[in-house]
Order: sequence, then structure tokens, then C-alpha cells
Amino acid sequence: MTEEKKKSKERPAEKSTAKKQPVAAEDKQAREAAAGDKQGSGPLPEVRGDIPAIRPGDELKVFYRVIEAGKERIQTYEGTVIAIKNSGISKTITVRKNSFGIAVERIFPLNSKLVQKIEVKKHTKVRRAKLFYLRKLKGKASRLKELR
Repeated sequence: MTEEKKKSKERPAEKSTAKKQPVAAEDKQAREAAAGDKQGSGPLPEVRGDIPAIRPGDELKVFYRVIEAGKERIQTYEGTVIAIKNSGISKTITVRKNSFGIAVERIFPLNSKLVQKIEVKKHTKVRRAKLFYLRKLKGKASRLKELR
């Protein structure tokens, strides 16, 4: 091969790598700038500090604000925490209660402004993070031992 052919073969390879590197660097910079824009676009919502420490098995009294037909009232919901999901701003608890012989479960977002306050009635002893087995139990079998 002649020297000209060698140079012509090397040049396209150099051009292709030279083109790819700045584009990748530009993309990376653009991604970082976009991520910075998302974070700095406004104040981030904060986790509420007035929520007590809640664990699975706790018996709670949740005061929830309900808006019906333009009127606002506070509804209390008493039951056992059977699950806690997520962490931080998106943390939710699943509370199960027995209402007139029918079991009712409700999911409450802890950091919602609709949750006025939460009172812990008692802490119970459990050995699981999710207490879905309570769904199968009825009557006295579904009772949990209180921690002292």
C-alpha cells in the first residue's frame, strides 16, 4: 500500500472518534445541566416532622380531612398498621380496621396535607414487616400482644 492510502484509512477513523467524543461530552453536559435544572427549579417538598414514629402492628388513630360537597370535616380512622411503603416524601401506611364485622383497609400518604394528625394508641409485638396474614384471621385470633 502506498502512504496516501494508509493516511486516507487513518483519517476517517480519526474523524469518527473525534466527532464522537465531543458529542458524548456535550450530551453529558446537557444531561447534567438538565438534572441541575430539575433540582434547582423550585423548593423541594419536605417530610413532615409532626408524624410520630410508626411501626407495623401499631394501633393508630388517623385524623383525615375529608371534603364533601364543598364542606370540610375531619374523619377519624382507627386501626392497625399492616404495611409501610416507601420512604421520605412518598411514604404511605396501610391501616386495617374492623367495621361492623367487615374488614376495611385504607392507605394514607403520611406527608399529605389531608392527614391532620396521627396518634399512636399502642405499640404491639410483631415479627414481620408486612402483616398481611392478619387478613386471614378473625376474632380473637387477629389480636396482637402489646409491648410494655
